[in-house]
This record gives sequence, C-alpha cells and structure tokens, in this order.
Amino acid sequence: MLPEFCSDPTRNHPISAFTGSASQISEVDARDFARAWAANLIQHRGRGLYRAPRSSASEQFFWQGLKRGGQQKLTLWVEPVITVAALARLHFDHGWPLASLGLQSRDYAFDIVAFVGNDDVEHIGGEVKKTATEAEHLIRLVQEFAQGEVTDPNELKGKELNAYRKLTALRSRKIPVFWVVGPGGFSRVFSVEHGQDGYAKFREVSEAILKRLSAE
Repeated sequence: MLPEFCSDPTRNHPISAFTGSASQISEVDARDFARAWAANLIQHRGRGLYRAPRSSASEQFFWQGLKRGGQQKLTLWVEPVITVAALARLHFDHGWPLASLGLQSRDYAFDIVAFVGNDDVEHIGGEVKKTATEAEHLIRLVQEFAQGEVTDPNELKGKELNAYRKLTALRSRKIPVFWVVGPGGFSRVFSVEHGQDGYAKFREVSEAILKRLSAE
C-alpha cells in the first residue's frame, strides 16, 4: 500500500519518508486487517485510497505530517486500520455480506456501517477510536447528551461536538445499534431504543446483537 500512496503524482513522497512502526497496531487488529485484505473486502480506487461497497468515502492508511527539514513525514494512520479490522469481524464473525458493509456514513457520523438489504438507513452505526480511553470518553459523552438536551449545539467543540453528531445521527435515522470499537479488540455495543421527540435510550448488550439481520 505504501508505494501506491507515495507514488501518486499529487504526493510524490519517497518511501523513506515513512516513519511508522508495526508496534502501532495490536496483534488482534493486524490479524483482522489481514483477513479483510486477503478476502478483498476493500478495493483500491487509486491514489492509495480504498473503499468497501457501501462506503460514502475512501480510506487511506497513511498520514502526511508537517514538513521538517524540507521533507514530508509519513506515518501509519491507526484508526482506518482498526476500522478495516472491524469490517472483517462484521463479515467473517457476524455473517454480514460484503455488499451490506461500508466505511464512512453519508454524513461522516460513523466510521463503519452495516445495512439490511437495500435499506438506506444503517442498522449498525460504528465509531472507531485509536485508544480505549478515547472510546470510553466518546461513550460517556453520547450517554450524557442522550440524558439531557444540549442548550446550544453551536457552543460544542472538539470531542463534545463529535459525540453530539453521533447522537444526532442515531436519533434522526433511528439506528438501532451503536458499536464503539477501539484497539486490541476493544468493543462495546449498545442497543438504542428510540421514542418520540428524539428520545434515545442506550442499553449495553453483548456482541450477539451484531449478527447479520436478513432482509428476507
């Protein structure tokens, strides 16, 4: 993947600019990413960008840092690697057909999505974080926002705004399953009960809820 990314004319980076390390990725995530790669769950769309069938945007696996000493530094982008690993789990472990899976929702609220048949509304909205701490923080914020109205969403910034956007997407599309994924197999799954006036109640459940739903 690195030569494809570096050789694109819009970048033209030397491979020697890569400073990443395999130690950035856990063994679990490396294994599941490799499963996705071997089964062609993601397709190269040129320029080192990859998509799954129901993706609304492409993923790249390298991050361009600031130039130092006249050379652009490249490192491994951890979150997309974990995202593809999660894609493999939905496909191989939970039975979802590849045609039902995507990376990035249409509003960018979720990193990974699963649809039932040709439905336009996600059955699973998944968010990926590069550390368990970030994943836990997101869960806490989403649950807090769900319990009380935000007076002015325009005042939210950074991680709080990001969490509020997840909740807004879950509420507006009445998505029933919210999945938060982190490194090393971190996984917390929530059943979301939707009511009137944007009500959403989260109940943590087992990963059994991630099993494929048939469109039939």
